[in-house]
Amino acid sequence: MVTLALSMDRYPLRVRALPAACFEPVRKILIATGIVAALLGGRTLAADLPPPLLPAPVPKALPTLNWSGPYFGIGIGGRANAVDANVTSATVGTPPTPIPLPGVDSGTSFALAFWQQNQSAMQYLDHIAIHGSIYGGWNFQVAPAWVIGVEADFGLAHEKSVFHGSPYPINLAFGTPTITPFGASPNDTFGVRTTWDASLRLRGGWLATPSILFYLTGGLAVAHLEATSTCSIITPPPTLNVSNCAPNSYFGGTLGPAVITHSGTKLGWTAGLGVDMWLWSNWMVRMHYRYADFGYLSVGDNGAFSFTDTRTCSGCLSAADSPLTVSYQLRMMQHYFELGLAYKF
Repeated sequence: MVTLALSMDRYPLRVRALPAACFEPVRKILIATGIVAALLGGRTLAADLPPPLLPAPVPKALPTLNWSGPYFGIGIGGRANAVDANVTSATVGTPPTPIPLPGVDSGTSFALAFWQQNQSAMQYLDHIAIHGSIYGGWNFQVAPAWVIGVEADFGLAHEKSVFHGSPYPINLAFGTPTITPFGASPNDTFGVRTTWDASLRLRGGWLATPSILFYLTGGLAVAHLEATSTCSIITPPPTLNVSNCAPNSYFGGTLGPAVITHSGTKLGWTAGLGVDMWLWSNWMVRMHYRYADFGYLSVGDNGAFSFTDTRTCSGCLSAADSPLTVSYQLRMMQHYFELGLAYKF
């Protein structure tokens, strides 16, 4: 019980005290109001604070390209042949009598025009054909930006060039008692056909980026070549005054065989350059150029194809007219332009 006494001058005032239980509801209201205010104030303060810093996400590591290992691919492109056909010797009769050969182009004296240094051929037989190949090799990444390796390839193309007017790269003029040109009609032809080729090379290159390799390559080359001499069996018109393998057209007799074909495989050298580029996963694409030489830039007869044709006469009255033996040489260079797709194991 609480008693409250107030004095107002003379008249005292007594107020009856209230029980303490009467203040209990007020106390609870004040406590609840304080809690609510504290909660509201805390949320407002939290809203004004910057968000907590989260750890930055760790970027995923890019896959590392490893150029080391074996690969196998296919290529498609073009092959350009340049063949210089030159008659080296010709004889007729028994015993053999040399047949004079016409003069030949000695080439150019300009040293930088290397493609004309061996232009002593009687005929130039050039052609271009579609070329397909398979290739494979093994790379070794010896440094982050350097790759070396070895590669082999095998290719096919049907490439043929034909000279019309003689069964040899030149027309021959000989005979007794008068000089008679041999061939020199449109039906007499001399043709060269190249089929398959191959090479075994070393490679070395620089990685411009982890996925792009520029490289140089060089090594050994092999090529297969066929040469066909066709001496026409069609009697030439009298106005031409020439002879061939037609019946009784060669000094009163018939010369044969009419068709002679030689084939040969030669070892040469090759060099080139290109770029390999990763596409996706284990697949690579390439652009490639390669030069192969078979006696074209060589000194002497090294690497050139050499063949000899011998024809005999049936019905010739003089031993001075049979046999006819002609030797010729074929110097060849090849240019390869290729787009390839390979799988790296």
